[in-house]
Amino acid sequence: MRVFRNQSVSLLLVCVFLLSSCASVLPDPSQIRTEEERIDARNKCIALYTAGGAAAGALAGAIIGGDWKAAGIGALVGGGFGFLVAWGHCLSLYSTLQSTPVAGYQQTAQQVGYTPTQGNVTKIQGFNVTPGTITPGNTVNLGGSYYVMAPQGSKEMKVTETRYVKFFDPSKNEWTNLGAVDQEITAAPGLRKADGKFDIPKDVPEGKYRIGFKVASGGKEDVVERDLTVKKGTASLPVRIAWAENR
Repeated sequence: MRVFRNQSVSLLLVCVFLLSSCASVLPDPSQIRTEEERIDARNKCIALYTAGGAAAGALAGAIIGGDWKAAGIGALVGGGFGFLVAWGHCLSLYSTLQSTPVAGYQQTAQQVGYTPTQGNVTKIQGFNVTPGTITPGNTVNLGGSYYVMAPQGSKEMKVTETRYVKFFDPSKNEWTNLGAVDQEITAAPGLRKADGKFDIPKDVPEGKYRIGFKVASGGKEDVVERDLTVKKGTASLPVRIAWAENR
């Protein structure tokens, strides 16, 4: 029993090392210049987090089953689910989001009926994910618009744009958060357009997903989620993004 406990502790330390080392060895996505560099970074990130998931699964199997045969089964389960978890952790390498100004303070205030007495306001006007059903190995497009407003005199505002993904786990009948990417910018009050994409890896399992967009500024935030179905054998056709469409 003492040997088993020592082995469990050793495996736990391996899990911690594998998962914690990912952040320190992976490149900053903003520093990647070529597609080859991006693919290399993705492969390294997925490999590290998948290995960590397999080790964690092995540890769980060993603890629950009480032997290393159970640990082997746990490793298979952990490794199989590990890719989905790894994709979430590596989301910054599989997705992009960029926002640009569309309308200034006065024009936006007239369009949305904003008055300084409302204080700080953060509002997502629209957010779309197209197509809504996709084959693994393809890309979905993101399109949205939002505005941040503050009483007159505020020339710049700190804004955090967040993109994230959830997976519906049928075994638990609940949504599981896979990962999120925060992006901080400094923007003038007004309306902004946000465009981006999510690459859906070929190893991502079929199922129901949700891609979310959250904007936070001046102590206020707004969030919108859109459903995505990943299904093998589904043709993906280009769809024009209606980013200004009301939600």
